[in-house]
Amino acid sequence: MTDRAARNPWAFVPLMYFLQAIPVALVQEVGTIVYKDLGVANESITRWTSIVALPWSLQMLLGPLVDLSGTRRQWVVRAQLAIAAALVAAPLLLRLPNAFELSLGAFFVAALFSALCNAAMDGFYLLALPKEEQAKFAGIQSTCYRLGTLFAKGLLVLLAGKLVALKILPNPKDAWTVTLLVGATVYGGLYLLERRVIPRPEEDVPAVEAPGELRRNIERTLSVVGLGISGYFTANSAVRLCANAAWSLFDGRHDGPLHGWMFGDSTGGYILGFSAGSANSAEWVQLTVCGITALTLLGSARGLIKGSPMGDAFGSFFRQPGIAAVLAFLMFYRFGEAMVMKMSPLFMKDTAAAGGLALGTDTVGSIKGLVGVFGIVLGGIAGGLIVSRAGLKKSIWPLAICMHLPNLLYLWASHALPRVEVMYGVDFFEQFGYGFGFAGYTIVLQRIAQRGNYRTAHYALGVGVGALFIQVAGVLSGVLQANFGYQGFFLAAVFLAIPGLATLLFLPLDES
Repeated sequence: MTDRAARNPWAFVPLMYFLQAIPVALVQEVGTIVYKDLGVANESITRWTSIVALPWSLQMLLGPLVDLSGTRRQWVVRAQLAIAAALVAAPLLLRLPNAFELSLGAFFVAALFSALCNAAMDGFYLLALPKEEQAKFAGIQSTCYRLGTLFAKGLLVLLAGKLVALKILPNPKDAWTVTLLVGATVYGGLYLLERRVIPRPEEDVPAVEAPGELRRNIERTLSVVGLGISGYFTANSAVRLCANAAWSLFDGRHDGPLHGWMFGDSTGGYILGFSAGSANSAEWVQLTVCGITALTLLGSARGLIKGSPMGDAFGSFFRQPGIAAVLAFLMFYRFGEAMVMKMSPLFMKDTAAAGGLALGTDTVGSIKGLVGVFGIVLGGIAGGLIVSRAGLKKSIWPLAICMHLPNLLYLWASHALPRVEVMYGVDFFEQFGYGFGFAGYTIVLQRIAQRGNYRTAHYALGVGVGALFIQVAGVLSGVLQANFGYQGFFLAAVFLAIPGLATLLFLPLDES
């Protein structure tokens, strides 16, 4: 293959982002179905698949390590090799005793290297493509990621179901072993192809390091990641304790308006995901232990990072002009849409008595998995093309409005409870708007990342801040729906889009 062909973005951008989606979808979504078919309790599934997915939530803390050690290309290809090995190991471990625990370990390895790979890949994208090409391919990037998600949670799940239904492999464990091996094989084959076509940008050079600096950078990263994990569990306990206290103070009834905030019972407590007595005592123990750990690691991390290039990478992101508006944009731009995306499948499946549409799983799958993905693909391509032609300043408002306007359709649907045929159209426009607006979000992140000398670190920090608030939107969605029903929830989602739109009034949108 010629050097010119190897540097054509069409040769490597679709492959990179298709591969990026596969481990995320397998661990966070397909894994829950695998363990459900293997008879694992729902509580254990949700708890542990959330814990092994923590590396993606902490991805923003890994960007400086990637920026300061080796080249982005090296990080991408080496991390993908480790991901391929972990994806091969997971189905083989399903054949052993303690399959749940062992396969979770393989999935955690895949998640860890996927987070490192994602941080490196986004920085590599900024180095490998000129700025005008970055905007053009933002929609392609998003589209190929969605197609990778569709392959993992659509085609692979369908394959496992058909193997059991047609009695080719009637045992679900056998069916999932074969299916996950197929997924790992596809990932490995595409990885080998990507290694041949991925370019070597001239700007992608390793940072100049003093002897032993890599070891010190790893120590700094581990301290910061440890701080993030302990901070996560500290905040988790604090929120749960405050919510339960609010329920006790203002409600106190098991069927009252705030019943979703109370602890389930006196024996449902967990510390770091492990069963540990009553909910109240377990939360206080977790709050105390993790809080002390977080404070200790905060002092350690500050001492290790202060005056280092990694400290400069973090500091330069938060010292950039207009950082308050940038952070507000990252926190709230997608908030209302993220709430609707989280809750809309549950609205479709829930019973009529609960205010839902009572649609079957197969119907919801066809709406979300086929029509919805088609809408995202078209929206992502259209958004990227519009920004590349009109520029970010002129296009960001139409992109943002089109992203949130379809939420009104779900508000209408919660009142009208329309026929299933209508919901295909409702979800298509909602997903098209999401893909359309998300292209603008991605390009803003790219612009922000290039306002300093640490592009990979800045991009990872931006993605991480946004991802944390998407999780907040998901948690808030459940609370609002449980207490105010679907009509109240969709109304709240419409109004919570307003802060994200308001941030555009202050966001620095320099084209230079």
